[in-house]
Amino acid sequence: MDENIYILDMPDFKPVYLVDTEYGYSGKRGDKLKKLLLETSKFHCMYCFANLKGDRTDLGELEHSIEKTLSTHLVECVPNMAITCKNCNQSLKRIGEKQRKEKMIHHMAWYEKQLECIGVKCKSFCKAYAELRKRYCGLNKLNLQPFGMAGVYSGLAYRLQYDIMRAEFVPSRRYNYYDEDIEILEHHIRQFKLNDAEYKTKALIEFIEDTIEADGKFSSHENRYSNYVVDLFVERIKGFSQETVLKICERIYINYQLRHIIRKSKRNV
Repeated sequence: MDENIYILDMPDFKPVYLVDTEYGYSGKRGDKLKKLLLETSKFHCMYCFANLKGDRTDLGELEHSIEKTLSTHLVECVPNMAITCKNCNQSLKRIGEKQRKEKMIHHMAWYEKQLECIGVKCKSFCKAYAELRKRYCGLNKLNLQPFGMAGVYSGLAYRLQYDIMRAEFVPSRRYNYYDEDIEILEHHIRQFKLNDAEYKTKALIEFIEDTIEADGKFSSHENRYSNYVVDLFVERIKGFSQETVLKICERIYINYQLRHIIRKSKRNV
């Protein structure tokens, strides 16, 4: 069986702003932007991929990619806003915020001088903002969303994959990244605690258990589980027979249990 089925490519999020619509951070403009970004991410956090579709409400929050307190121009800068879960926005993204802002002070003076802002009518990267994002990413090692980032020297898009057999997010193996690219992506993974035991998603193993219980039958309904990795995995197995799906899920489940036993034994040594 193709081993690539056990590696999921996590997407970049690229909203398409409507020409005749004004977006922003607050009020009706903020509501419109939030709706667009939720649709773009298929109702998932752009940093940890958590499901943002609630029972009677949408749980996402508008988050400034580059901290809005660095410049008044960044507050309503439409391309500078992503959609995230509450935890990423109000907790994890704020780790190291003071240090990140201190690193950017010199660059903000340059940004303000170069900027030609057209306010709420802006829906694309101006040259000043595009350069500011590059400097921010290089100094602070975060893969900003939406639109993602690329290596300054390699030019390669920064992308993550989810390794099902390891139950971990990893820098994409589709690219021959430079060492500095790997460093940025791994720091990004640590920043949002994507692989930390306390925070890492258990959504896929829940799906696996449910599918095994149902003898290989599964629901293809989007947003049923708590993380985007499930939706992506469902897309991978849609064309397989029920018997094949069951075998795949059993292999994943056995591997998961073995890794759990090994981790437990190491802790007890």
